[in-house]
Amino acid sequence: MVLKSSAAHPPNPPGLSTTTPTIVADPSITDIDNNEQETELTAERDGAFVPEADEHGYRIREEPYGTKRRLRVVLMGAGASTLNFLKKAEEKMSNLTITVYEKNRDVGGTWFENRYPGCACDIPSVNYQFSWKIKLWTHFYSYSPEIWEYLKEIYEENDFVNKYVKLQHQIEHAEWDRKAAVWRFKVKNLTTGELVDDEAEFFINAGGVLNHFKWPDLPGLQNFKGKLMHSAAYEEGYPLEGKRVAVVGAGSSGVQIVSKISKTAGHVFHWIRSPIWITAGFAQTWAGKEGGNFEYTDEQLEYLQKNPRKYLEYRKQIENELNQRFKFIIKGSQEAHDAREFSYKQMAKHLKNDPRLVGKIIPKNFNPGCRRPTPAPGYLEALVAPNATIFTDALGTITAKGFLDHEGKEHEVDVMICATGFDTSWRPRFPLLNGSGVDLRDFWSNEVVSYLSIGIPTYPNHFTFCGPYGPLGHGSFMPLIEIWTQYMFDVIEKAQVENIKSFTPRLDVSQQFRQHADLFLKRTAWTSACRSWFKQGKVDGQAAIYPGSRLHFFHLLEKVRYEDFEMEYWDENRFAFLGNGFDTREFDGRDITHYLGLLDGEDKQPEYGDELVNKMAGWAVGK
Repeated sequence: MVLKSSAAHPPNPPGLSTTTPTIVADPSITDIDNNEQETELTAERDGAFVPEADEHGYRIREEPYGTKRRLRVVLMGAGASTLNFLKKAEEKMSNLTITVYEKNRDVGGTWFENRYPGCACDIPSVNYQFSWKIKLWTHFYSYSPEIWEYLKEIYEENDFVNKYVKLQHQIEHAEWDRKAAVWRFKVKNLTTGELVDDEAEFFINAGGVLNHFKWPDLPGLQNFKGKLMHSAAYEEGYPLEGKRVAVVGAGSSGVQIVSKISKTAGHVFHWIRSPIWITAGFAQTWAGKEGGNFEYTDEQLEYLQKNPRKYLEYRKQIENELNQRFKFIIKGSQEAHDAREFSYKQMAKHLKNDPRLVGKIIPKNFNPGCRRPTPAPGYLEALVAPNATIFTDALGTITAKGFLDHEGKEHEVDVMICATGFDTSWRPRFPLLNGSGVDLRDFWSNEVVSYLSIGIPTYPNHFTFCGPYGPLGHGSFMPLIEIWTQYMFDVIEKAQVENIKSFTPRLDVSQQFRQHADLFLKRTAWTSACRSWFKQGKVDGQAAIYPGSRLHFFHLLEKVRYEDFEMEYWDENRFAFLGNGFDTREFDGRDITHYLGLLDGEDKQPEYGDELVNKMAGWAVGK
């Protein structure tokens, strides 16, 4: 789909020509008194001898400064990030051709895929929405279907799927062509199996961090004859009432599932291999009792609807609390101490001070915040419920009827749910080559290096929404998505206007950023001895998370640090974009005195009448 460009023949403000001036010599000057010297001087005055090129062959580009060349952009994934990109591109960008490849049969990304029981956002609903699309939510922490409906509605009301998105299309191969300065893709139509080629100057990974789920490495898993499901590919609506259910995995999905099904399942088998902090989600002050979820009342929703300023104040106060949380991530801080003491008491209380569970589950050598908190009220109570069997030792072999525990005893189950997370290695599923033969899967085979989470060193014209060293545990992704989007627009627009061939994050700069990050992160809970997806699911993995607060990150991405990029230009003279001395503003209908301020706040050339000149001109005085 093509975003509309500025008009080929844009409207011009009063008093301006529709085209830039063309220099034409007056032919009559050749007849002046046959005086060759005077003829030459007169001709020079009228532009007859203005050179078309200099001694090096350099020519002026006959277009005004600000002219944008057409570029193509390919985005991978049709979730929240792409949604914001499309919405804002239509408002702010021009001369862009955009194509989105989405592997699923519908849009929505993680909220389309994840429909397991209890699946909810860990961010309060009112702060997990775009600043330009505010709605009233049913719950404090929204459940997956409502979030998906919010995203789906925006896609539909803007007709984005028809305009830009190719559903059930998966990128199989991407390689940068250095000579042509384009990304070349092989894309598979998952419906027909056809493999098609495509190309674009910019390639944006909007596939999200958690998008490639993985099955656990358990012997005999495929021998199980009951119902086997993964939390990220859950059969929505599958009945669990009265059934014997095994839930493998105690991450965010696992705790939400156990919490939700505990009251209806016949019996729940669950494994907690490593100590974990189970705390309330973000913004506990505003949550339900003991940090739990709650449904907004009709009175509350009516109040917010009738008082938009109060709704904004409500969102700002919750966001204020979210932004305060970074303090308790710092080891040794008073906030970290208080969070640990509070969480220990709450966990012990909800576990009914069960000696085995308190001793095995509550961490002793790391603080809350080491993993991203997940709202799962009722989870700890479910662990000590009569219909629960909780293991803290390794799961044995899976059998046709169930599983063998660590003592070799078989337990029969009807359903096995693997809430075992995602591939968090950061490596793509397909070959992604940088034009020098380097595949990103090899480049990141042992450890990852990124540029400020948004770029990859040595990979030209490639951006990622929250790559390695991004603010993964810092709060709502929605404001971050808006920041990343504007950053990408700034670079793309510079490429359009200044005829830049490629932007490549420098490797040495990226390594320096990582050096700073790795040292700083040692003072945070994120590098403590817990198992988290921040560290690729390892206790001692590389903590590829942003080294600072959300406000710190917002500040860093306000302006593009172009000095950190290797930039190649299509023109030998990089100032060729200055063109014919005029600016596009002088011909496209915008206000040509905008620097004095805008009338009515709109950047368009005013239509001035005669009132002021008749009153204020000198010749009008005393008339």
